[in-house]
Amino acid sequence: MKKNHLALLLLILITVISIYFFTYKKTEKTLKYAYTTALVDAPSMIAKNILQQNQIEPVQFSTGRETTQALLGNATNVATLAEWPFLLASDKRDDLQIVAVITSAKSMGIIANKDKGIDSIIQLKDKRVGFPQGTTAQYVFELLAKKNNISGEVKTINLTPPNLQPSLIRGDIDAMVVWQPFLEKARLENTEKFIYLPTSQDAFRVVYCVVSTKENIKNNPEGIKQIITSLIEAEEKINNGDKETLAQLSKEVGLDTNTLSELLPLFRFQVTLDDEVVNTLETLAVWAHDSGLTTSSDILTRDWKDYIHTKTLEEISPERVRLSQ
Repeated sequence: MKKNHLALLLLILITVISIYFFTYKKTEKTLKYAYTTALVDAPSMIAKNILQQNQIEPVQFSTGRETTQALLGNATNVATLAEWPFLLASDKRDDLQIVAVITSAKSMGIIANKDKGIDSIIQLKDKRVGFPQGTTAQYVFELLAKKNNISGEVKTINLTPPNLQPSLIRGDIDAMVVWQPFLEKARLENTEKFIYLPTSQDAFRVVYCVVSTKENIKNNPEGIKQIITSLIEAEEKINNGDKETLAQLSKEVGLDTNTLSELLPLFRFQVTLDDEVVNTLETLAVWAHDSGLTTSSDILTRDWKDYIHTKTLEEISPERVRLSQ
């Protein structure tokens, strides 16, 4: 009788311990992944279902600024954001780490109203140009204005990306500087009237990153690995031109499949870590310093490789890590 009693107690103890460790393990693996519905974040949109299957919770936001805030506020464990929000965020916290770059794209540009006598960048002189100030749209505008000797001779108007297209249509502005898909959506309103200005799409490549913190990487190495693996699978689906994948992207970004297909060549979807992200951060650091957009004393001497975590991607696919020593 005593043996039966002890056996029952032992069975109960084993069951309780098993439930505890199963629950703990599940909780440990569950990460929140912040992403956007911007075309540059296409791998995240396609990876949503894969992430969920791997106990990663995708959390959708409208902008990279929002995903950055979510990560900085510890509302999510991992977030996608472009190189510029990352640079600004690194001023506030020194524990941020880029675990992968998922997209490099010529997704910036200028759409102008041809009826206002604009068909080149130099003709923006004395015109009204809208863009979201304090973003890479401002960087692109200032870079092109300087190259064309019209700096200080253009009236600039600070507008959020969603407000640019209506302002252009109403005639409140003569041109807009922003990223895709806002550019193409504006052009499609009137393809005879609204045009891309030559060379404006070649001025800057957006580098889109997956970012976490040192603590999250340390505490959830398998979760970080699952995220990167899922993004590689999504990358392959996009690059293979899968019709179902294209239809999903079309729905997510609000563009028909034909228009989407025309835009996709501007984007390089590849999970990697290479010198492009370092070079871009160094370039933007100079602009941020010279423009007074950051007061960090070390912004010009910062070694951006210290903000890149290569170990996880190296374990998954070492050939994807191509950072020079």
